[in-house]
Amino acid sequence: MNHLVLIDGHNLLFRMFYGIPKPVYNAKGEDIKSVMGFASGVLKLVKTLKADRMLVVFDSITSISDRKDTYDDYKQNRIDYSQMPDDENPFTQLPKIFQVLEHMNIAYHIADGYEADDYIASICQQHEGYRMTIVSTDSDFNQLVNERVTIFNPRGKDGIFYTPDQVFEKFNVHPNQIVDYKSLIGDTADNIPGVKGIGPKRAAEILSYGTLENILSKNTECPEKFFEKLEESRSILERNRMLIQMRHDVECPVKDEVLKITCDVNQRPLSILEACGLR
Repeated sequence: MNHLVLIDGHNLLFRMFYGIPKPVYNAKGEDIKSVMGFASGVLKLVKTLKADRMLVVFDSITSISDRKDTYDDYKQNRIDYSQMPDDENPFTQLPKIFQVLEHMNIAYHIADGYEADDYIASICQQHEGYRMTIVSTDSDFNQLVNERVTIFNPRGKDGIFYTPDQVFEKFNVHPNQIVDYKSLIGDTADNIPGVKGIGPKRAAEILSYGTLENILSKNTECPEKFFEKLEESRSILERNRMLIQMRHDVECPVKDEVLKITCDVNQRPLSILEACGLR
């Protein structure tokens, strides 16, 4: 089975922008640290994950529009980079990153109208002929984990792989319970408040009795105290599910020949930038 690596593009961009402490200037005086780091990161992932297919998916300015319609404060805690100077704005380096990916013959997609998460989730759902590894530090992706889909969190020296067993070990719930779990506890990264008084330990305990739907329908032997808590928070849970659950119905035709990795994985990132005229 072919191995397709799906990279959360903005997630990698931010890790390079904020993770490389000092600027790297080219001959024009432009800081290219994120571009160099992105190229280096992609090459390392190809080698580390032994990938033969790869797709980098980026968000667009329209990506969160449908979820904003559901909850206006969705991701309202994020920095408004449109008001930041260029040297403090990671997005100013995106055109150069696109140029580098094109030179490396690494496929990328800008998710217009949907979040990159939704696009990646739809690929996982609709293209079962691949073994897939999703590269991101975003814990929302754990809802997609199964025997064919693995998450790779590249933090640390060697990174961490999340299989179904690793997801359960970390959260005490299974991947197919992650949406319910995060609906209960909320998600501070996306500015989604959870149910007051329910943290990770209590959420895992509640879900040991079944899904939220079954508990609220009284189709389980869940204690009455939990039922009452969920019943009074039903509207919050319904809203959170709509915000947290990734879409699987985004049209995302994948052409295998475009995904194939053909670049020299042993080339130096600076050589790539030089070939693109960016040094």
